[in-house]
Amino acid sequence: MSLPVSPEYLEASLHDGFSQQNMKLVHHSIGELSLPTGTLVACDPFVDSDATSFSLNLPRGKFPVNLSIAEIAIDQRVAFAVVRFTPAIPVRWQVLTTPGQNLSQLKDGEIFGYPVDSGTGSFMDRSAALLLGEATRKTPDYYETLIDDMEKTYRNTWSWLDVKFGEANLLAFSSGYGDGFYATYAGFDSVGGVAVVVTDFGVLPSESENVLPAASKRSPKKSGLGRLWDSLRGKS
Repeated sequence: MSLPVSPEYLEASLHDGFSQQNMKLVHHSIGELSLPTGTLVACDPFVDSDATSFSLNLPRGKFPVNLSIAEIAIDQRVAFAVVRFTPAIPVRWQVLTTPGQNLSQLKDGEIFGYPVDSGTGSFMDRSAALLLGEATRKTPDYYETLIDDMEKTYRNTWSWLDVKFGEANLLAFSSGYGDGFYATYAGFDSVGGVAVVVTDFGVLPSESENVLPAASKRSPKKSGLGRLWDSLRGKS
């Protein structure tokens, strides 16, 4: 199937200072993502830490993560979250999927991705996701500790978090304009290696504004944690 957005749209995430209309993308480094198993999870970590990792195996090691921040008048939003494996510019892009998802079954305008219910997205190795799940089952209010730590990096209107779990870590960050359903893409270099992974939070205007989640992945109702996060942020 064709991409729901253009390669040029995704490449904008890689260019610090990219400008479009009244918006400028500025890169902010939030550290390195440790992938000891090479299995990547992208999810709302405060709601779905048990999310399934992507089917695509990635390089093992530590890799820089940038947030591409859209500066819009007096507002700032996380437009893209980017893991760089190599400095190469991708020549091909692919929607990342989890086991059981088939791109050929998507209808026009649909995407595979993950639902966000707390205004937060993330990257982490599958091993970190398992440890995060254990921590939250052992200590039900553990999420409140993470939220407090994330608030320490808050800027108007985004924040981020880096927490170590075993040999891996959780990198969490604000998701665009908040709750929604967001796709993650892999960009491949000229020899077929993965150069970059990008989550698109739908902030940058694109030629395809009406992208819908696949029928099997509808956004969830607002959870208790989602309502807690909203109350801490002063949202109605």
